Amino acid sequence: MDIQKYPRTRHIEGSRLQVGDMADDKPIKELSGQPLLVEEKLDGANSAVSFDANGKLLLQSRGHYLTGGGRERHFSLLKTWAAAHAHVLRSVLGHRFVMYGEWMHAKHTVFYDQLPHYFMEFDVLDRDTGHFLSTAARRALLTGLPIMPVPVVHTGEVRSVDQLVSLTRPSPYKSEDWRDSLAQAAERSCSRPDMVDQQTEDSDLAEGLYLKQENTDHVEDRFKFVRADFLQAIEAADGHWHDRPILPNGLAEGVDIFAPSLGVEGAYDA
Repeated sequence: MDIQKYPRTRHIEGSRLQVGDMADDKPIKELSGQPLLVEEKLDGANSAVSFDANGKLLLQSRGHYLTGGGRERHFSLLKTWAAAHAHVLRSVLGHRFVMYGEWMHAKHTVFYDQLPHYFMEFDVLDRDTGHFLSTAARRALLTGLPIMPVPVVHTGEVRSVDQLVSLTRPSPYKSEDWRDSLAQAAERSCSRPDMVDQQTEDSDLAEGLYLKQENTDHVEDRFKFVRADFLQAIEAADGHWHDRPILPNGLAEGVDIFAPSLGVEGAYDA
């Protein structure tokens, strides 16, 4: 079946463009007086879970379905996790909904050592209407599932670039000792410490922000804000994360992504 690729997201004024991005930043003044929902932008792989009309589990990353092969090694745990929870996911998503999230198992540029899950949900597409559900509608649909949404950092107006900068705070998924955790993870994965340091941003801050304009039912528009120094860290890294050995991000103590109930504060089943 045709894949439902996640839509390209425009940058907002003040955001820094990556190679391949179009310079079509949304001026903040055009959003004046409009309530926004602002989420932390996490550094993972854009992925999605859905089911076909026959109930078959479908997993995707960006513009392709995950059908097997060596290039999908970073998603091996995603496949195992989704299969383990397929019965409960199918009962909610059916053939109608596509659930999108950041797959956070492998470190990209940011290292996290306190993740509440490796699949961090951020959007749900309604195939019947073609709309992405509002945050309230997503929560109503997914309540009871062992799924963790990305964190919301602000609701309300955004008036300036300075406000966006101030909202880009230390990520709750990085402990004060994350650098020590990174060194230990590098040792366990037999990675070269110098290469890991070069490929990891040395900052406590979140990668950036994701801003949504929503009505009661669905998302009307979306924008992203990426820190300039985060992009500098990407440019300084050697090669693309997909071509590196897997260095796992860390889960918070006590988290079991295979448990029938996640039971973590903020989760849909909490």
